[in-house]
Amino acid sequence: PLELGQQGDAMALEKAAADLAVLKQQVASKSYDAAKSTLVGIKIGMTTFTSLPPAPPSTPAAAQERQIAGETFEQAVLLSVGMEDTQSFQRHFAQLKPFYAEAPTASPLQCTVCGLNLMLLLVENRLAEFHSELELLGEEERANEAIAFPIRLEQYLMVGSYNQVLEAKASMPNASFDFFMALLLDTVRDFIAECTEVAYTELSMSAAQTMMILGSREELVSFIEEAHENWVVDGETLRFNPASTASKSSEVPSMRLMSEALGYATELERIV
Repeated sequence: PLELGQQGDAMALEKAAADLAVLKQQVASKSYDAAKSTLVGIKIGMTTFTSLPPAPPSTPAAAQERQIAGETFEQAVLLSVGMEDTQSFQRHFAQLKPFYAEAPTASPLQCTVCGLNLMLLLVENRLAEFHSELELLGEEERANEAIAFPIRLEQYLMVGSYNQVLEAKASMPNASFDFFMALLLDTVRDFIAECTEVAYTELSMSAAQTMMILGSREELVSFIEEAHENWVVDGETLRFNPASTASKSSEVPSMRLMSEALGYATELERIV
């Protein structure tokens, strides 16, 4: 019976390894529906693994089990990004962290996956967690472009260099960062729009397009129609609503500023 059990475990490992290879191909080719199905099958097979964290690596197959499980969760993270599912991303990253903590060497995808997690924390303004995650990384990992990229973005945001955040889209480490970068750009573009309508009464359409880092006039018009109905397009001139501008410039949002200041103080206290 013991030999039969060992044979069964070996077959389960072989199947999981084969399915993992298929999953990698499906994620790389953006066959997300098929990848979801394959991922479920691998997870079911992993229920027979006996040496996954927090259990000690006490069986002969422990190293192989952990490698397969870790790589599976890495692909699950990339699949979540491809499907633009932040909840799934957070769940799979949480499942992956124990493997990174106990692995003798870093996996080839570790910096990319950790960098994506830092991007999510930036998008959701979870700065205390952002810096806590950075503390877990060594100097070599921080020097990796996948980690250095969100670090630079956080620095740009802290000093209000929003244009540098927008321009950073052209220097993303790889395509997997595109989803979180798009979310961050939307937020930053809204900040720039708020400042612009207070600082100017009108702008040329070309100047507004450049300021918002939009690729075409059509994108600018779409941006205006979706979120800024008080802006008026008059030929080649973009006019901001005078009443709205006066109201924003004359009223100091004291309660919001106080709330933000207290929030920053709380975040800094947590970091320290």
